[in-house]
Amino acid sequence: MAVAFGGAILGAGLSLILRNGGCIDGSEILANIIVKKLSDKTGRNYSMTPVLLAFNALVYATVFIVIDVNAALLSLLVYVVATAIIDHYTDHFESIKQVTIITQDPDGIIADIKRQLNKTVTIMDSRGAIAGENNTLICYISYFELPVMKDIISTHTGSFSTVSTIDEILR
Repeated sequence: MAVAFGGAILGAGLSLILRNGGCIDGSEILANIIVKKLSDKTGRNYSMTPVLLAFNALVYATVFIVIDVNAALLSLLVYVVATAIIDHYTDHFESIKQVTIITQDPDGIIADIKRQLNKTVTIMDSRGAIAGENNTLICYISYFELPVMKDIISTHTGSFSTVSTIDEILR
């Protein structure tokens, strides 16, 4: 029980540290450097989790052989639980949200998005089976901008919107 709850609490605390730009230890710095180089080279976003797992696997293997098998296995289990929590929260907060808005009057929504979020909007002509001619607006925002977007949409009646989580945007 201590391993499960301790790992979960540790993971939640470390997620807050990472989310606010903090660094936990030297392995974080190494993982940040590796992920940055991979991202710069390929243009894709990568998670630090695999790099941290590989580095820490070497540490745990050393502890397993040199110090104590039970201590190494329990520590490894705490680390796995904490890593799962960290990965869940950091991926959730860092994910990109695609907001799709279908409306017959896009001008006010677009103006509010530009003014309040400083974002641009893609506009497409669309046609609904019931409503007829519409405009479909697509905007990409962060998780933390979502409440502002919901407020913007709620002030403009007659709009329909969806929110999707996007894994990555290719440029």
